[in-house]
Amino acid sequence: MTGAPFLIDAINHSGIARFLAFSFPYFSNQFVQPLCSLIDAKSVTVSILSRMSNQHPIESLMRSPVELSSSLAYACGAGLAVMSPGMLLTVPPVAYSLAAFCGYRFFTRTASAVQLMKYQHGLTVLPWWEISSTEIPCSKKDLFLGKGFEWEAIHTQRHHDCKQPENRHIVKRYSSPGYKRARQIESAFKRSPLTTGLGNLLGSTHWVNPWSPVNLDLGGDTTTHGVGLWEGEYDITEPQSERVAHKFVVGTTRVGKTRLCEVLVTQDIHNDDVVIVFDPKGDAELLIRMWAESVKAGREHQFYMFHLGYPDVSCRYNPVGSFGRITEPASRIASQLPGEGNSAAFREFAWRYVNVISRAGTELGKRLSYEFYLQYGADIDPLLYEYLQAVFKKNEAEFPKWKKDIEKVEESDRKPDRSMSARDRKAWAAVVVYKEYGLYDEVAHALIKTFEYEKSFYDKLVASLFPLLEKLCAGKTGQLLSPDYLDLEDKRPIIDWKSIIRQGGIVYIGLDALSDAEVASAVGSSMFADLTSTAGSIYKFGSDQGLLKVDGRNGKKRKVCLHLDEFNELVGKEFVPMANKAGGAGFQLTAYTQTMSDIIVRFGDTAKAAQVIGNLGSIIMLRVKELATAELLTEQLPDVDVHTLGLRSGATDSPASEEVDFVSSTQQHIGTQRVPLLHPGDVTRLPKGQAFALVGSRLYKIRLPMLNDEKSLPSDLSFVTNEMRKQYAAKNSEGWHKMPARWAEVA
Repeated sequence: MTGAPFLIDAINHSGIARFLAFSFPYFSNQFVQPLCSLIDAKSVTVSILSRMSNQHPIESLMRSPVELSSSLAYACGAGLAVMSPGMLLTVPPVAYSLAAFCGYRFFTRTASAVQLMKYQHGLTVLPWWEISSTEIPCSKKDLFLGKGFEWEAIHTQRHHDCKQPENRHIVKRYSSPGYKRARQIESAFKRSPLTTGLGNLLGSTHWVNPWSPVNLDLGGDTTTHGVGLWEGEYDITEPQSERVAHKFVVGTTRVGKTRLCEVLVTQDIHNDDVVIVFDPKGDAELLIRMWAESVKAGREHQFYMFHLGYPDVSCRYNPVGSFGRITEPASRIASQLPGEGNSAAFREFAWRYVNVISRAGTELGKRLSYEFYLQYGADIDPLLYEYLQAVFKKNEAEFPKWKKDIEKVEESDRKPDRSMSARDRKAWAAVVVYKEYGLYDEVAHALIKTFEYEKSFYDKLVASLFPLLEKLCAGKTGQLLSPDYLDLEDKRPIIDWKSIIRQGGIVYIGLDALSDAEVASAVGSSMFADLTSTAGSIYKFGSDQGLLKVDGRNGKKRKVCLHLDEFNELVGKEFVPMANKAGGAGFQLTAYTQTMSDIIVRFGDTAKAAQVIGNLGSIIMLRVKELATAELLTEQLPDVDVHTLGLRSGATDSPASEEVDFVSSTQQHIGTQRVPLLHPGDVTRLPKGQAFALVGSRLYKIRLPMLNDEKSLPSDLSFVTNEMRKQYAAKNSEGWHKMPARWAEVA
């Protein structure tokens, strides 16, 4: 047994013990350990074998790739066994077997080192990911969000390790002198045609290049996504069935909200859903993307554009022409007036004034519009006289001489009260006759009460109403918002939400807020309130209310995908019932905004803003600058334990001992620390195009795709507007009797 120590050392130092314990634990326990005991091996061998089969509590991914040294040793051993078996004092078959084993260990250890190097490289250099819009996976079952991984406690541990000072040379390598020198050399090489190739190699982002350039233009902390590259990325999706719980997308300016909107809208268009996009800024790229995807999906005939900045090619829309209750138009208009402090009382006066006009106009069969309110709001006398005439006609059998009675009062010397001295005398005479006859009509009574106020006094009460109406009725904007339904020369279609939903339309709404924010806010809020009313009607009666049913069956039920950019400029008190109830009508909301404070400012109340946000289920948060906004996500996540590695060292003297003067010791210990799964600061330092997504109870770290077909799209709106001019002209050139249904409705 003189060779036993040599065999034991060979087992321990050549890696056979580690290999057998890790790859074949049963073989190790049944054969290797008894063999070591049989040859009088030390107990340390058995302890090593058992320890090798346990998983380490700390991954230690920020260390140097020490596997490379053992890989080199295995490669040399394999080469020696193949080329000179005699030097190992063994026969060739045994030497070749040893060479095969060493070769296997060489590849496994090298693969481990390469994986570690790739991981550390991915902490600072993420692989570029771009696709065309046709490569976006479209499914009626799942909604594609991006590529990433599920964030768990292990990723919090890795991210914690990246923040340690001893690992700065890995995560902050772009600040090292070697990296800066490499960039200088790369720039110098690229100036000469002879050395351009060397410059390109030095500028390669491959993991083999230790000086690969870091894209600092993205900003933020790249390690947040790099910690998930150890296991690899995969497509992150959300079940389409969960979208009725709505989605909240938050991110500061220019970090990727519009890119995410393009990805989501593209899928909705190709899934044959109703798509409505509110874009207060009027983003040209988003409009062009919607038009291009509509063409690809064969749905260009369903595309509509409402744009306050391009009225010549915009479709027309009446924000107050469609309603379920007569009080809705007044609420839509009055909600745009200031309501803080003393202004609240004046807004209530304005609401009543508009509501009275609405009721009278509806009873007379007039179509309500902003122009209608401006006309009769400035002078209610003609409306009162016309309505009283309608009342007299209803009671003409009882009072056949009502016209002559009005003329007598008008031509008499009778003078009106001081409060009505500035009013139209014919309208005053009609009021006098109405009262003398003892008639009662609810709408007429409300009109008369308004009429009997002193005109100058009442004009002061509703003074804030008229500037708003004048802005909404001025110039070409007035033609869009107060369309003339009888003007057959105007080829621009007129839309309403019920027709859009029935036809499966795709609508882009550009409010041009940069030109006139007040008009954009008023129009957007009115549209959103109209949509809320439409959702309520569909929820109660279905989308086919008032239409004939084929074979007694309802028409196709469509999902309505609402994308609300700059959500804070559109949201109002009507949003809460829409978020609560619209899911039953098939409405799926995706709201985009920059900070939580934007919504608070809109409502002027933190509790109301929290109520609005509480009705949005999923959260996708890109980089934000407000800590309170980041906490909206992080406070919903649990705390986890992370491991910390500590070092203890000390020395103790021994004065009583003659042989030992002192005793020293050095210890490493593993501790745990309770930390949040995700810190708010991690959200505020996200790179551009990256986000955290809380879908249900799962947190995902995602990055958005770069669409590489943008260069093939037109750089401005001229292409879209020209095509829409052709489309509108073609659809209206044949005459109303040959038009498709949606154009016939317009005519």
